[in-house]
Parts: sequence; C-alpha cells; structure tokens
Amino acid sequence: SIVLTFVLVMYQRYVIAQTHSPAIKADSLHYLSDLLTNAGIIVALLLSWVGWPQADPVLAIAISLYIFYTAVQIWNESIQLLLDRELPEEELHRIEAIALQREEVLGVHGLRTRQSGHVKIVQMHVELDGNMPLARAHRICDQVESDILREFPNADVLIHQDPHTPGATHRN
Repeated sequence: SIVLTFVLVMYQRYVIAQTHSPAIKADSLHYLSDLLTNAGIIVALLLSWVGWPQADPVLAIAISLYIFYTAVQIWNESIQLLLDRELPEEELHRIEAIALQREEVLGVHGLRTRQSGHVKIVQMHVELDGNMPLARAHRICDQVESDILREFPNADVLIHQDPHTPGATHRN
C-alpha cells in the first residue's frame, strides 16, 4: 500500500507541475497524508522496539503540522485563483516593452491587466501613425498580439489602435 501510494503521489506531483491544479494538489495532500501516516506508524513501531516509545506522538505531531501547513498553502493558492488581480509590475513593463519593439508602434497607453485563474488578461491602446491604412494597422496589432502571446501563452490580449498625436496626454 505504501509503495503504490508513493507512486501515485509522485505521478500527481508530475501532473501538478504541468497543470498547477489546486484540486490535484489537494488530492495529492490527501494521499500524502495517508503515506506519511502509514510510514510514521512503521517508523514509530521500529523506534519503540529499539527503546524510544515517545516516537509515536512526536511523529504524529510532526505529520499533522506538515499536513496543516500544506493545507493552508493550498487554501491560499485556491483563494488567489478565485480573485482577479493585476499582473505584477515587471510583467506590465515587459508587455509594454514587447509592444514598443515594433518600430511602427509609436506609443502605448491605457494598459490594463488582470489575472483570472490561469489566464492573463491584457488590454492596451497602441499608438500608430494616423495616416496608416487600417489594414496595415490591423496587421501590426496582430503582430504585437502574437509577440505578447509568445511571452505569455495563456493570455487573452485585446489591442485598441489609436492615431499617434505627438505631445498628447492620454487618459487610461
């Protein structure tokens, strides 16, 4: 039972690394607590046999503290997934820098982001030459979107095109 549970927990760790699923993480904690409890019983029996009978309650307390600590981490991560929040400052700067790498993009404003679950939502205005044909402006924005998606594959990107006005102050 211990060996099979260990194999299951290791497989779940692999799946968690691929999906970052809090549900699988919680399920893995359940099986890990079974594994630790069963292994702890065996270790406590062996230590009791060699003359240390206090091992059973010490191991039980250590295992319960580990389970509690891990459960709190999973709870916190689950709450964060349910709440929308703005992307970190360094990601905001990275998104703006990606857009400005295109020489046709003369400015960026109105950048709004949020994280909803595993999806990053990016909305922004890019400033382009006001005399540029709409088809060309659309292609440029498609390229900017592709550039952002290369860096942030799970993003939902919405780009609004604005004519560039030198010296203008834009409102978000």
